Amino acid sequence: MKFGKIEIKSEILYILFLFVVTEFFNISILKSPLRTIILWGVLGLLLLIFWFGRAFSLYSKKKISKYSNVLMKISLKERFFSYFVLPSIFYISLLVFLFFNRNVILGHFVLIMCMILLLLLFLNVKSSMKKFYTVHIATKAVFDFICITILFLLLNAFLRIGFSIIEYTLLGFFSSLTLYIFVLKLHDRFGLVEIVLAFLSAIVTALSMIPFWNRNIFIIPAVGALTFYLIISLWNIRFSGRVKLNDYLAPVLYVIFALVLILTM
Repeated sequence: MKFGKIEIKSEILYILFLFVVTEFFNISILKSPLRTIILWGVLGLLLLIFWFGRAFSLYSKKKISKYSNVLMKISLKERFFSYFVLPSIFYISLLVFLFFNRNVILGHFVLIMCMILLLLLFLNVKSSMKKFYTVHIATKAVFDFICITILFLLLNAFLRIGFSIIEYTLLGFFSSLTLYIFVLKLHDRFGLVEIVLAFLSAIVTALSMIPFWNRNIFIIPAVGALTFYLIISLWNIRFSGRVKLNDYLAPVLYVIFALVLILTM
């Protein structure tokens, strides 16, 4: 997907502004009253929502042809979830993670990576709206990674709050179930069979972390996020109509390699 230089510059500037606001939220956590922290968080969330609202307002209408004044319109109802709800949940998850995180280096690393992911989302969403008819496949891929990141951030935050293994497993189940349903909704696969599949997948994701409960605090959420990634990768392969065994090997091998790497840390 190609983007113009001016377009990229404008989105980078907006992301930098959002980064600064979120950084103020981050540094206020240990130095400012809760009210100030919440104000910075709300401001960042409003900035994010404003970008999507402005982009939708500018690019949701298109003339059928240059010879006609008849407009095609993108349905706000159809895009509301992916353009407003999911990005808001992503940003709130980032704020929750930063609020409970006490590792300065990790906090800044996660913040920078999330801003890069939002930049990619901005560019892909704008390009997708210009394509007009549907959410572009590359944009869906970015949304998938956003769901993975949301789960990773939430699982990290749950650990740092200090939940017991039973509470953590239940929270992991409900969080992953919600995100699996989000993924199905993004890919227009929202039937009874798919919901049952999401329920079973959430159980697998939650249980996958139990054997690692006494390991490093970074390993447990990483295992949950990798399990989530593997399952939605297999879903995407199946959704695309591919049925050969070789098509399913790549994500499995990647997860095994990543898991071995994480466990040796």
